[in-house]
Amino acid sequence: MNRQPKPLGLDLGFGFTKCLDGKQTVIFQSHVRQASGQSDAATEQPAGTYHIALEDRDYIVGNDTHGPPLFEDFARRPERLIDSYGQRLALTAAAPFSSHENPLHVVIGLPISYFQQWAARLVKQLTGYHKIGIFQADGRCGRKNIHIRRVHVIPTPLGTYTGLIMDADGRRQASEYDDLKIAVVDIGFRTTDIMVMASGRFCNRGSGTIEMGMANGFDKIAGRLYRESGVMPELDRLYKAIRMGSIRIEDQEYNVTKLRDETYREVSVALADRINYNLKDDWDIERVLLTGGGAADAAATIAPLIDSEVVLIEHEQDVRLSNVQGQLRLARHMWGASGFCNAG
Repeated sequence: MNRQPKPLGLDLGFGFTKCLDGKQTVIFQSHVRQASGQSDAATEQPAGTYHIALEDRDYIVGNDTHGPPLFEDFARRPERLIDSYGQRLALTAAAPFSSHENPLHVVIGLPISYFQQWAARLVKQLTGYHKIGIFQADGRCGRKNIHIRRVHVIPTPLGTYTGLIMDADGRRQASEYDDLKIAVVDIGFRTTDIMVMASGRFCNRGSGTIEMGMANGFDKIAGRLYRESGVMPELDRLYKAIRMGSIRIEDQEYNVTKLRDETYREVSVALADRINYNLKDDWDIERVLLTGGGAADAAATIAPLIDSEVVLIEHEQDVRLSNVQGQLRLARHMWGASGFCNAG
């Protein structure tokens, strides 16, 4: 049997978990709850939601409407991303890419401020063989053995930077950023990460995590919708509604365009102030790159308020994938597109 390893990019975010191999993409809400017996077993799960069995327990993973609101959960206890959710999120995301126990070589991104605290724990949780059950629409549970042979954890914004300096096969390519001092600003769901790079080298000063992200705006919009409709929309639907400007709840359509624009402006102004403060000693930064799921929404407001040239890093499929795409390129750089090179 062919045991050719498969390189993967995987991003564990406070809002969404993303995974891709260059052909297939998986993205779902970073949420896990214990399944509630027969009621969940008899329910066909919507897209982006998975009913799994892991270590003799059943869980609902992904775009789920039950359990505590994600905004409150991670705001109170951010460590739950790894302590309670990390392994289940990662294995659920990796499962579609695993076949016949072929080994997976995975590069995972974590927020900068949590990177040192969580990296070793995450490597230990994921490395090795894992048995996972995936429930089908008819209630049957398909068993799968996942073999994760290699795990390499990086600070999240490094994925975007890697995507700019490497081609799709992970080969180093000439880049306009080779000789610049830049700040990569990843505007995520609950946090915003800043990574300063000078001529391709990481700079500790100025780099770090701001405990603010687009969830600050999502929470306000979700609260307004809850007051008007009596329903708290799940994160995935809310994300799409904010992009479209409206959402339908129980046959009633709600226009959120004005509220979205006002809320995002408030969050973006506050973020710009925090970014400038973080970079106050890095007066020689030549460019600030905005990336992450919240970048497109915040860029127009943030750009004029930042003390350097600002560039929005766009993605042809989904702005939430900019980091994980770079993580895949780094996996191919470390282990080869086929996975057979020596690990770095």
